[in-house]
Amino acid sequence: MKNLVIALGCLLTLSACQSGENKVAAETKTATPYTVPDDAAITQAVHDAYTAISFKKGEQPRFDEIKNYFIPQTQMINFRADTAGFTNLPAFVNLYKQFVNTNHIRLFYEEELYGKNEQFGKIAHRISTYKTYLNTMDTIAERGVNSFQLIKTPRGWKVSSIIWDVEKPTLKVPAYYLK
Repeated sequence: MKNLVIALGCLLTLSACQSGENKVAAETKTATPYTVPDDAAITQAVHDAYTAISFKKGEQPRFDEIKNYFIPQTQMINFRADTAGFTNLPAFVNLYKQFVNTNHIRLFYEEELYGKNEQFGKIAHRISTYKTYLNTMDTIAERGVNSFQLIKTPRGWKVSSIIWDVEKPTLKVPAYYLK
């Protein structure tokens, strides 16, 4: 009798687990297509980050404004060389300032060619193909792909990290990042 009670208890437990799994599976299959709830705000946050580092001839770089679009703990990782280069936000601003001043950059303009957002709650990701102009808008100096991670703060969406790689002769930006 004791074995029968245990067997029935196991069957009921398994049955309950399976019906829960089936319910989740059914909800997943009939769920509406996913849309990014804050798509426009996330896109704008990335656009603002690009704008903050860009300046045209006759304008002064706005080094002090860059921090407004990032959290203070932002990490930046680039693969400009064959190995990862790591920096934080203050170091990036200093390196950027040195680059502009040392190389007599009169125009630095970076804009997005393609982007796509993903979001879950207060975290987001934007894959962003970009092009960069240096000193002239006649020739693209560089193209590459940025992977932006963002978090939703009380002051809106802010960049928490960027990982990027640049196009090279052996690494071309794929067509699906140029749609």
